[in-house]
Amino acid sequence: MIEYRLYEFEKWQDGNITDRLTVLATPKQATWYALQGYSVFDYHESLDMEPEYYETEGFQIIRN
Repeated sequence: MIEYRLYEFEKWQDGNITDRLTVLATPKQATWYALQGYSVFDYHESLDMEPEYYETEGFQIIRN
């Protein structure tokens, strides 16, 4: 089973947000975004929620 959490990724440049994604992703994918310079906010951790578990690895973007 693969662990998924709800994250928000934000990319900042010159004090402005240039990209914002709300995503159901694995911690591994969140780490990749952090290494690419995104700010990462974990909703599951913040709200003390249990992570979701699925059989396969995927990536679901929720557009604002």
